[in-house]
Amino acid sequence: MTRLPDPDRSRALLIGTSAHTNGSDLPSLPAIEANLAHLRQVLTDPATGSLPPEHCITVADPATVSEAGSLLAHVAQEATDLLFVYYGGHGLVDDRGRLHLALPHTDTANIRWTALSFETLREELLDSPASIRVLVLDCCFSGRATEAMTGGHGTVAGQLDVAGTYTLASTAANAVAYAPQGTTHTAFTGALLAALRGPEPLNLDDLFEAMRRDLAARGMPRPQRRVINNAGDLVLVRASEPAAPRPAPAIDPGASASARPPWLKDSAAAQPEPPRPKKPIRRIPVWVWSPLIVVAPGLVFGYWWIYTQTHWDRNDLKSTLQHVATTLEEDPWTSGDNLGTYMSGLIDRTGKNVSFQNISVDRVSYAGANAKSSAGDYSVTDMEKGLAFCMHVAGAPDSSAPSTAPRENLTVNVTDGACPTAGRPSTGQGSSPSSTP
Repeated sequence: MTRLPDPDRSRALLIGTSAHTNGSDLPSLPAIEANLAHLRQVLTDPATGSLPPEHCITVADPATVSEAGSLLAHVAQEATDLLFVYYGGHGLVDDRGRLHLALPHTDTANIRWTALSFETLREELLDSPASIRVLVLDCCFSGRATEAMTGGHGTVAGQLDVAGTYTLASTAANAVAYAPQGTTHTAFTGALLAALRGPEPLNLDDLFEAMRRDLAARGMPRPQRRVINNAGDLVLVRASEPAAPRPAPAIDPGASASARPPWLKDSAAAQPEPPRPKKPIRRIPVWVWSPLIVVAPGLVFGYWWIYTQTHWDRNDLKSTLQHVATTLEEDPWTSGDNLGTYMSGLIDRTGKNVSFQNISVDRVSYAGANAKSSAGDYSVTDMEKGLAFCMHVAGAPDSSAPSTAPRENLTVNVTDGACPTAGRPSTGQGSSPSSTP
């Protein structure tokens, strides 16, 4: 629910630095004068303003840090409902990354002692008895204020949570503000005045959104904000009476032109141009992507099937060897034949579509006293992939076979790794690599 500030218990302080002494190395900002004058006019307008003129203090080009600080402390202690603080000018960052607000005599080589520290301003806001604090910063690097108001300050952040704060900043923490040449106001304050002078009063949240859209449409830096509690419901201006139309915005028509700050045109540290508005993303029609949903699973399955038929791994080879072992156990084997060569052929046939290349089967040991028996250990290796299995073959005479054709029943066991034997038989007991290409 929106509400207006209590005019008797509210205070505003508008600080701006438009001119600098010759030794400050900072260029002048003529638009700051108009910023202060027109912002005060809107806040104290008899028909639409929320503050009486005596409760809105304007400080243009304060001579010293002490003068600006004393006025800030005085106004902050008087406010018990709304405390509104505005600064327009140069924002400077010291070697520790802390924000300072430039004054006419600020020396860029000695920022800490010649500029108003944002930390000091922040402490005065915290000490104020005001129920709502609104801080508006129109300067370079002002986004650091939104970070400092809540981040990394422990109990201070808790105090802000209770009291309520609303911080508006013209740029991000590492960006510069824009003051287009030939315009009445700076880009940020011009958008603020336009939103305040709109057809309907806006609370702080709606005010920020209107400013954001205005600046984005003109390619200007996007504003930043930080909100604690319900400060966003506050309205700074009143609706005008039907008989008393609100004054037209005093914004120069050229304010919509996008331009870089004049003090950055020849600077080696100039920031890049602001981003252009993003182009809308074209959506892919349904008739294009819906068939892909149906076809994609089939394509994936087809690729997987083809891959499994043309590639193999350790498990494929071991499964094939176990199948070979079952085949050998089903029929008696003629003693004395080269079992290694026979197993190589079985591996080829059992592998089906899988191509086992460079597979060799070598007999590496004998079992039993019968030299003609096929029992023993057979090493199955693939040197290319570094795989090795051992087929342990045990043989027993087949009692049903005639003595002229000795046969034996085989029992085969497949184990991982090379066969556990160091001895090898004489030449001629092994087999050549698998004939599969």
